[in-house]
Amino acid sequence: MKKLLLLVMVLILCLSSAAFAEAAIEKERVKVPLEESGKAYLLDAMIYKPEGDGPFPAMVMTHGTSRLVADRLKTTADTYYVRQAETFAKLGMAVIFVVRRGFGISDGPYNESFQYPNGTRNYTRAGLEAAKDLGAAIRYFQDKSYVDKSRVVLLGQSTGGHSVTATGSLNFPGVIGVINFAGGRGSSAPDVVRDEANLIDSYGTYGKTFRVPTLWLYSENDHYFRPALAQQFLAAFQTGGGKVDFIALPPFGEDGHSSFVGAKANWYDPVLDFLKKIGAVANVGASLGRAA
Repeated sequence: MKKLLLLVMVLILCLSSAAFAEAAIEKERVKVPLEESGKAYLLDAMIYKPEGDGPFPAMVMTHGTSRLVADRLKTTADTYYVRQAETFAKLGMAVIFVVRRGFGISDGPYNESFQYPNGTRNYTRAGLEAAKDLGAAIRYFQDKSYVDKSRVVLLGQSTGGHSVTATGSLNFPGVIGVINFAGGRGSSAPDVVRDEANLIDSYGTYGKTFRVPTLWLYSENDHYFRPALAQQFLAAFQTGGGKVDFIALPPFGEDGHSSFVGAKANWYDPVLDFLKKIGAVANVGASLGRAA
């Protein structure tokens, strides 16, 4: 009987702890204002934060781009990267996930497609255009009383990874690190990237002015940006002057490009180590996000 009572008490304690952990994350859907070329836009965004007044170190997250144009309208702040954002909130960070112009219900037309005079794609300009949206999110979040404006980390996946790298090259005050998950642009089919040389060059350009620590994570079976191409991104960025911690993630499913969404066990530890190294999270209790 005593053993049964003990078991019941343990179960109650576990359930209570789980409920507390869930309640400890506060969420708020917001609109991030952006002024650009004399026009005003509102960007769809979701905030995740620990309970309390802070100030908390901050993370600004953004998304990739579907190959199908119609799917871009499905990119909404309340459905994208929810579990990932919660993971970082459990580590004590205030997180804002922002949807860029032309996606979901964010204002404005899609504006990340540019060409050089010869008709090839200008990926450098595309990334810097996306950086305008991310810059607006950085400034918006830094104005929150619960955010430590001197400790901001940027994180993006796919075109979002390319976008945060472009943003990092602009050296916004308070940004202390950038995490690039499988970053790139122009993937039109598995293992096919349009105007690859221009994409490689964009990383070289960003590397010339990039000053903060950055972590890059690419899967060994990424079929958007294959491993050999990712190494060319890396070489160009480093030649430009950028310094990178590069992680080759193990294969995931049929296409490791989605590792950030589906393979947390593959990336959690190196990301946590990076966040600790740059002073974005404390060592105490930093394993809390692993189980989510």
